[in-house]
Amino acid sequence: MAFDQILLARAQFAFTISFHIIFPAFTIGLSAYIATVLVMWLVTGREHYHRLARFWTKIFAVSFAMGVVSGIVLSYQFGTNWSRFSVVVGNVVAPLIGYEVLTAFFLEATFLGVMLFGWRRVSPKLHFFATCMVALGTLISTFWIISANSWMHTPAGYRIVDGVFEPADW
Repeated sequence: MAFDQILLARAQFAFTISFHIIFPAFTIGLSAYIATVLVMWLVTGREHYHRLARFWTKIFAVSFAMGVVSGIVLSYQFGTNWSRFSVVVGNVVAPLIGYEVLTAFFLEATFLGVMLFGWRRVSPKLHFFATCMVALGTLISTFWIISANSWMHTPAGYRIVDGVFEPADW
């Protein structure tokens, strides 16, 4: 029985993206929820809000890590399974993914350590600020990923030069 390489590549990518999409979607909402619970704790001083935020921060950490790991696998699959696609549209898609890393992921990574490990090491207001920055980073990340995905579904603002897509109008 011969296997179609394209079908296998699609099945592998479908499995990976189906697994990956759960984590960013969950962490986007969860980071905003944690920030909301923290502001409720800061305003009311009620201990159960603090415990709730600490509990969900642990869940967030695991989900964020799984999203990063599965996202790295996706980027490798673009280069291995879909190398010709990457060569042809890379001039448009790569900057969008690069902007996501530069504007969102670095913001998240910068403040994630304070969010996860700063509970007793920094002031509650600084911890809340770090949590808000992580939540903002996930929101910015959403914009860039949806922009790249949207362009792949409905490409616009490009010209084709020697068989390669080049941005003409961002």
